[in-house]
Amino acid sequence: MASKSSKSNTKISTIKINSPHCSDIVFDTPIPSCPWKGHRFTIGLGPGDPEDLPEVFDKVRNTSEGFFKSFVKMFDNLGTDGYRDLAMEIGDLYADHGVLLPVVTMTGIIDEYAEAGKTAEALHVYRIMLDSENCAPNAYTYSVIIRALAKDPNPNFHGVAKEFVMEMMGKGWQPNASTYTTVFEAFAGQEKMEEAKQFLEEMKTSGFVADKKAMRAFRKVLKVKGPVVKSIFDILFDNFDDYSDESDDDDDVVRKRTKDIDWSKYPPESYVPFSKKQVIEDDPENPKDLEQMFDTMRRTGALVSTVTRMLNMLQNDGFLSQVEEIRTALEVDHNLPEVVTHTGVIEIYGRHDEAKHALKVFLRMLSLGVCPNAYTYSVLIKALAKDSNFLGDAKNYLLEMMGKGMQPNARTYTPVFKAFARLEEDNVKKGKEFLMEMEAMGFKANKKAVMEVLKDRKGPVIKTVIKILFGK
Repeated sequence: MASKSSKSNTKISTIKINSPHCSDIVFDTPIPSCPWKGHRFTIGLGPGDPEDLPEVFDKVRNTSEGFFKSFVKMFDNLGTDGYRDLAMEIGDLYADHGVLLPVVTMTGIIDEYAEAGKTAEALHVYRIMLDSENCAPNAYTYSVIIRALAKDPNPNFHGVAKEFVMEMMGKGWQPNASTYTTVFEAFAGQEKMEEAKQFLEEMKTSGFVADKKAMRAFRKVLKVKGPVVKSIFDILFDNFDDYSDESDDDDDVVRKRTKDIDWSKYPPESYVPFSKKQVIEDDPENPKDLEQMFDTMRRTGALVSTVTRMLNMLQNDGFLSQVEEIRTALEVDHNLPEVVTHTGVIEIYGRHDEAKHALKVFLRMLSLGVCPNAYTYSVLIKALAKDSNFLGDAKNYLLEMMGKGMQPNARTYTPVFKAFARLEEDNVKKGKEFLMEMEAMGFKANKKAVMEVLKDRKGPVIKTVIKILFGK
């Protein structure tokens, strides 16, 4: 019997899947060394084939470890990337008839070679598939071979990776973020930025759109690569919203301001004792995961991160009475303010480009009589400004914020003017008209602060923002 929990007391063996989407498989009963009841499949060695091909084939096809690894990785990745029909075809054939499609085995062999750094051998096996009548590569096969080629330091392989990206898209399959990120990482490593942008335009003609949500997740994985990561984002997103200023700051900031609370005794995933479980009203307009989001905000890790960012911004922008209000609630009353939990949930939705859900949570907060602070407005406005359908709402709440005597900082209003810059018609005119509304309420853009927000960013959107705000 297989389990995904590695904590089983009856664990017999573990098969490492080595996939970002699924955990290793743990068995609490013995499994046979071969999944085919003693029968072993073989493969002949043809001219030019890698000498170890029969051995790799035997590992992938005839051992339980190789079989489960190849089968689960393909099934899981196809399902995760939206190719459920392909995944179910593979799963149903094996479950109902004990038939394993050749594409599973051959892709597994390519994967084995790729993991061993044998790119030439992986490419050779891929070409064997192309020459076969009943073993056409699927979307996952393309992902495996493209990543292998793009990771290899040989620039010739990178050229082949580009060809396969276009071939994949020509068959109606969009590469996932892991696949195209690897290709553009190779461009960045070779400092071929212009060539990368030309290739991006070529991809766009085939319907390619970079996935911002997935890329944000990948940024954390790639963070150790420093400048290369920045280059990847500069290639893919001229107007990509940088959240570096909203990363998890040093938790000591919170601990210093809430000295009577010993946060260290609460593990990151534990519930904060003085947090209250939200009673979510039955509203069909509510996001399906709203209860889960509020549950997340009751946990120490998410709470400390949100409070840190909130207190830092409020302190830096001079909203000291709002800082004291939160500090008193946490430190003296041991009470988690509703404005913190709601703002945290708004921020989560904003980071995942869910402007509609972010606005829904903000309106829910108002209906409960909870007053937004300056940080709440900032988080909401930035979330709304990322979606052109909510630019009107972003404008209204920016003016509402100012109407309450809270002057927005550059990280709050700059995204709104970036939204204007992305408009297809009269972007400068409309942006300047809104700027005049803000100036009538005492607003003055801080050029130094805006340039800091836009630091190291280029492109027509950035130039238009500067033109709207400063007439240059």
